Amino acid sequence: MGVQQSLDLRGRPMGILSQNLHRYAAGGVLALLCTTALILVVRRLAGALANPLEPATLLAVAAVVAAAAAAIRLSWLAPTPGSPRSGIDRAMMILTSLAVAALGTGLCLPGTSAVGMFLLWTLLGAEESWAWGWRVREGFPSPPSPERPAVTTDSAHVGTSRSNRGGIPSRAVPTLGAEEIMLSKGVTQQLTRSQTADGAEELSGWLRIAFVAGQRTGSLHVAFCPAFPATPELVVEQLDGPEARMKTAQLMSYGARLDLKLAAAAEEPTSVLVQFSARTARL
Repeated sequence: MGVQQSLDLRGRPMGILSQNLHRYAAGGVLALLCTTALILVVRRLAGALANPLEPATLLAVAAVVAAAAAAIRLSWLAPTPGSPRSGIDRAMMILTSLAVAALGTGLCLPGTSAVGMFLLWTLLGAEESWAWGWRVREGFPSPPSPERPAVTTDSAHVGTSRSNRGGIPSRAVPTLGAEEIMLSKGVTQQLTRSQTADGAEELSGWLRIAFVAGQRTGSLHVAFCPAFPATPELVVEQLDGPEARMKTAQLMSYGARLDLKLAAAAEEPTSVLVQFSARTARL
């Protein structure tokens, strides 16, 4: 049997460690921003601040605050674009905005020039408008169901087959919709028994085999229950996973075994998803 590689559903998300480092950095900057805002507000209320800042100084301070707020949002949210957002993400957005507003208010002392306040609030307002506009465009979607992970597929490739080698007929496996092949990684078999219009018995479905790092070969087993009255015709197609060669090691009326060999040993834990159809003609 030839290699039946139709599509690749694997994504390459950023590692969990890298994502956490970004969030730790964002949390540290946010803590520093909130602490500075709190100290400034407390000193302002205590009357410890009396001399207003010059417009140029206000502009420089506003630029630092705006850059810190933008860095917090980008470090926290940008590493995982389009991923589900939680209540912590919303809290982070709101807390950052409150800190920016507190800093801006604390810097606007009595006697501050109108030009200075205009420059301050224009820069801070521009950063906040950008940040919230970005979040509104991306949204805070609800997490997808774990049983149906959100995977992008190219339906034009689903159900294609190549030349026949190893004695398995090259009859195409019935094409299935993209929704139907988005199986959870925990599903190892999904079978459907049916009777065709001409009275033939058919068993079809998916089989998944897991490979650990360093593994190259493995076998898939499927039982035909109840057994077919005769040895069926078997058609197999690879739908997902690294490139692999497949051959029918055993085919009986009560089951089959497929041997798989990856083109290269797995560098990390992975799996191969196979679609099959076993059919026997009406006797």
